[in-house]
Amino acid sequence: MQYSYSGPLPPPEVLEHYEKIISHGAERIFAQFESQAGHRRLVESKIVNPEVFVQIFGAVSALLLAFLALGGGLFLVFEGKSLEGFGTFFAGLASLVGVYIYGKKAQANEHSTK
Repeated sequence: MQYSYSGPLPPPEVLEHYEKIISHGAERIFAQFESQAGHRRLVESKIVNPEVFVQIFGAVSALLLAFLALGGGLFLVFEGKSLEGFGTFFAGLASLVGVYIYGKKAQANEHSTK
Protein backbone atom coordinates (compact mmCIF):
# COMPACT_ATOMS: atom_id res chain seq x y z
CA MET A 1 0.00 0.00 0.00
CA GLN A 2 1.26 3.47 -0.86
CA TYR A 3 0.32 6.79 0.76
CA SER A 4 0.78 10.23 -0.68
CA TYR A 5 -0.06 13.60 0.81
CA SER A 6 1.00 17.18 0.46
CA GLY A 7 1.81 19.59 3.23
CA PRO A 8 4.21 19.74 6.11
CA LEU A 9 2.37 17.22 8.29
CA PRO A 10 0.98 13.80 7.42
CA PRO A 11 -2.76 13.14 7.77
CA PRO A 12 -4.08 11.88 11.13
CA GLU A 13 -4.31 8.26 9.94
CA VAL A 14 -0.61 8.19 9.11
CA LEU A 15 0.26 9.88 12.41
CA GLU A 16 -1.73 7.18 14.19
CA HIS A 17 0.36 4.50 12.46
CA TYR A 18 3.58 6.27 13.46
CA GLU A 19 2.33 6.37 17.04
CA LYS A 20 1.78 2.60 16.98
CA ILE A 21 5.23 1.91 15.52
CA ILE A 22 7.33 4.46 17.44
CA SER A 23 6.58 5.60 20.96
CA HIS A 24 5.56 9.29 20.82
CA GLY A 25 6.15 9.24 17.05
CA ALA A 26 3.43 11.79 16.26
CA GLU A 27 4.70 14.10 18.99
CA ARG A 28 8.22 13.89 17.58
CA ILE A 29 6.94 14.75 14.08
CA PHE A 30 5.08 17.79 15.43
CA ALA A 31 8.14 18.91 17.40
CA GLN A 32 10.30 18.66 14.29
CA PHE A 33 7.72 20.63 12.27
CA GLU A 34 7.54 23.37 14.94
CA SER A 35 11.33 23.54 15.11
CA GLN A 36 11.64 23.86 11.33
CA ALA A 37 8.91 26.52 11.20
CA GLY A 38 10.67 28.54 13.90
CA HIS A 39 13.98 28.26 12.09
CA ARG A 40 12.40 29.36 8.81
CA ARG A 41 10.83 32.44 10.47
CA LEU A 42 14.19 33.33 12.04
CA VAL A 43 16.03 33.07 8.71
CA GLU A 44 13.34 35.08 6.91
CA SER A 45 13.51 37.84 9.53
CA LYS A 46 17.30 38.00 9.16
CA ILE A 47 16.90 38.43 5.41
CA VAL A 48 13.81 40.64 5.23
CA ASN A 49 14.62 43.15 8.00
CA PRO A 50 17.93 44.33 6.48
CA GLU A 51 16.35 44.54 3.03
CA VAL A 52 13.57 46.76 4.38
CA PHE A 53 16.15 48.98 6.10
CA VAL A 54 18.18 49.31 2.89
CA GLN A 55 15.07 50.20 0.89
CA ILE A 56 13.97 52.84 3.40
CA PHE A 57 17.49 54.26 3.71
CA GLY A 58 17.80 54.46 -0.08
CA ALA A 59 14.45 56.19 -0.46
CA VAL A 60 15.21 58.74 2.26
CA SER A 61 18.67 59.41 0.83
CA ALA A 62 17.29 59.93 -2.67
CA LEU A 63 14.61 62.26 -1.34
CA LEU A 64 17.17 64.32 0.59
CA LEU A 65 19.41 64.59 -2.48
CA ALA A 66 16.47 65.66 -4.65
CA PHE A 67 15.41 68.31 -2.14
CA LEU A 68 19.01 69.48 -1.94
CA ALA A 69 19.07 69.86 -5.74
CA LEU A 70 15.73 71.72 -5.69
CA GLY A 71 16.86 73.99 -2.88
CA GLY A 72 20.24 74.56 -4.51
CA GLY A 73 18.55 75.48 -7.77
CA LEU A 74 16.28 77.98 -6.05
CA PHE A 75 19.26 79.42 -4.19
CA LEU A 76 21.15 79.90 -7.45
CA VAL A 77 18.14 81.64 -9.01
CA PHE A 78 17.90 84.04 -6.08
CA GLU A 79 21.65 84.69 -6.33
CA GLY A 80 21.22 85.86 -9.92
CA LYS A 81 22.46 82.73 -11.69
CA SER A 82 19.16 81.91 -13.29
CA LEU A 83 20.38 79.55 -16.01
CA GLU A 84 22.36 77.36 -13.60
CA GLY A 85 19.61 77.61 -10.98
CA PHE A 86 16.81 76.57 -13.32
CA GLY A 87 18.97 73.74 -14.69
CA THR A 88 19.69 72.42 -11.22
CA PHE A 89 16.09 72.85 -10.10
CA PHE A 90 14.61 71.04 -13.10
CA ALA A 91 17.23 68.28 -12.93
CA GLY A 92 16.18 67.60 -9.32
CA LEU A 93 12.52 67.78 -10.28
CA ALA A 94 13.04 65.46 -13.25
CA SER A 95 14.79 62.92 -11.02
CA LEU A 96 11.84 62.90 -8.61
CA VAL A 97 9.33 62.49 -11.43
CA GLY A 98 11.44 59.77 -13.08
CA VAL A 99 11.72 57.76 -9.89
CA TYR A 100 7.98 58.10 -9.28
CA ILE A 101 7.11 56.88 -12.78
CA TYR A 102 9.64 54.02 -12.61
CA GLY A 103 8.26 52.97 -9.21
CA LYS A 104 4.68 52.97 -10.47
CA LYS A 105 5.63 50.84 -13.49
CA ALA A 106 7.57 48.39 -11.32
CA GLN A 107 4.64 48.17 -8.93
CA ALA A 108 2.20 47.53 -11.80
CA ASN A 109 4.49 44.81 -13.18
CA GLU A 110 4.72 43.18 -9.77
CA HIS A 111 0.95 43.18 -9.34
CA SER A 112 0.41 41.74 -12.82
CA THR A 113 2.79 38.82 -12.12
CA LYS A 114 0.94 37.93 -8.90
